[in-house]
Amino acid sequence: MSPKLRLVITVVTLCLAGSGIALYKHLKLGVPLLVGQKSTSWLIEAKVSLLTSLPQPVTVKLSLPPAARDENIGQEAGSLGFGYVLDTTVPGVKAVWSAQQPAEGSHSLYFRVRFPERFRTGGSGIESLGPVPVASPPGLSGSVEKAARGIIARSRAASSDADTFFTHLLLQLSAESTAQENLLLRRHYEKVEHSRAEDLLVVMGIDLLEMAGIPARLAHGVKLDVREPQEAIPLIEYCDGRTWKVKNPAQPNVSLRSDNICVWKRGGGALLEVQGGDKSKVIFTVVKDMISLKQMQELRDSPLFASTILGLPVSEQAVFRYVVLIPLGAFVVVILRNIVGLPTLGTFMPVLLALAFLEMPLGSGIAMFSIIVAAGLYFRFFLSSMNLLVVPRVAACVVIVTLLMVVMSLLSWRLGIHGVLKVTLFPMIIIAWTIERMSLIWEEEGKRSALMQVAGSVFVAVVAYLVMRVPQIQYSAQYFPELLLIVLAAILMIGRYSGYRLSELHRFRNFTQI
Repeated sequence: MSPKLRLVITVVTLCLAGSGIALYKHLKLGVPLLVGQKSTSWLIEAKVSLLTSLPQPVTVKLSLPPAARDENIGQEAGSLGFGYVLDTTVPGVKAVWSAQQPAEGSHSLYFRVRFPERFRTGGSGIESLGPVPVASPPGLSGSVEKAARGIIARSRAASSDADTFFTHLLLQLSAESTAQENLLLRRHYEKVEHSRAEDLLVVMGIDLLEMAGIPARLAHGVKLDVREPQEAIPLIEYCDGRTWKVKNPAQPNVSLRSDNICVWKRGGGALLEVQGGDKSKVIFTVVKDMISLKQMQELRDSPLFASTILGLPVSEQAVFRYVVLIPLGAFVVVILRNIVGLPTLGTFMPVLLALAFLEMPLGSGIAMFSIIVAAGLYFRFFLSSMNLLVVPRVAACVVIVTLLMVVMSLLSWRLGIHGVLKVTLFPMIIIAWTIERMSLIWEEEGKRSALMQVAGSVFVAVVAYLVMRVPQIQYSAQYFPELLLIVLAAILMIGRYSGYRLSELHRFRNFTQI
């Protein structure tokens, strides 16, 4: 069999397989081929990690959203070696895992819940939860109590009800004020609580609300617009006399729906209770789904489930949503290099650079990349004057790039430019090799050739970024990953092309006059 015939058979097979599976999902399972106008559901996974060392019974209780009582809300739990029940007899709802003598070592327990977009898991933060308890003031005394009452008096003078009082109080506590009362109160709680700044703000807010006669307690939330794993956000639940309301103390004048936070745990108490285990914690991962719950369930139960990524844990799903975009970026690089003829520094560098651009503003991303490469190139020429070998030189370049990222992050934080903090998303190893290759091209072919290849790489990365951020492409890559077989077929076809590139046609423009 000739190579050309083998290529044709492979391309046809890949196209038929990819399009066939996609059509099966669309026609048989009802998964739409086109992306909808907006998301229809959120998938939230709570991953509980703990360590067991002694042969003893272990019980793990995780508080769940109030909506978990609804049987129409899709939910499932995962564990290995643990029994699981959903406890609705206690106030609130809890997922309970238990084992008599689990194996020693680390354990991971999962609870996944899928909410429709309209539900937003109590996103309004308003709910009536029975009789209102009496506020119990904290045991502050002396100058600390006097400072707290001074802050309460100022907040009460500027407010008309419990809602406006909460806003003015938390704005005072969260402000970086040098007022003596704020400093005295914060130092007292720092000595007593020894907790993070956001947790400290919650404790202070609850105590001062109780002191003002407003019942308050701890709640927990999950940010819906965060792609990476996250810890629960401490919230404050307070009573306005009729209903309980939940707000984010870090943004007291913003509603939870506007802040894109769902309420996971209400009613006070601990979010996670573990008996018989050590070093326990719970991490949340959020994924935005763009098809209905019914279609999602049919897709998960289909015989072609292996062609999707929806059965993986949510944390892995979040990673694969970017992984499936890499072949599309590589396809863009192949077109622009082999058909158009743009010079680039390798194949993977523009793709990984485009992935980094997806997590930051494009303009600041290009500026940060240019600064790092320019500064790194300067230090690379300095290293070349020492006659170092290749491996130590590249390793030194990696260290320099890392230090440059640290310096840029610190300077941007001091200047209040928060977008630059995402500079760590750049793949430092790729940037180090980019600087190394650019310096070699500079020495062998001249600075014009080096700058042209770097500029071509950035341009290709921007084009790949623009392609990968298209909602329809992201939707197709996520729910129809088998279409990547068609992308593979197209890459194989371009791999046989050896004709003129578009950028070379200008050399033959004089022939058109003959």
